[in-house]
Amino acid sequence: MRNAAMLQWNYALGMNALDLCFVTGLGEKSVMNPHHRPSGADGIDAPVPGLISGGPNKCFPYPSSKERLGNALPPAKYYLDETPSADTNEIAIYWNSPTVFVGAFMNAPNLKD
Repeated sequence: MRNAAMLQWNYALGMNALDLCFVTGLGEKSVMNPHHRPSGADGIDAPVPGLISGGPNKCFPYPSSKERLGNALPPAKYYLDETPSADTNEIAIYWNSPTVFVGAFMNAPNLKD
């Protein structure tokens, strides 16, 4: 289970088809325009750091995303780093709270490989 969780953690941190860290403010290439009202309204270019974006979504895209991305992209690349794109780029508590938990767990000093 730990190894599977670590693979998901690595995916979120940038080991994915987009080579993009889905955690704002982390790494060299991370989400810059999340669907997050406080980040869009604070007058600062960078989004609030430490938030995880929803990520690629080809199963239930909004019509505007479908129009922009078309059908040719594979599901793992079906993503827009744009504030209006709530279907791919939303910041939501129901995936941010488990992200904090998993991040703390993976960082615990008593974990053995």
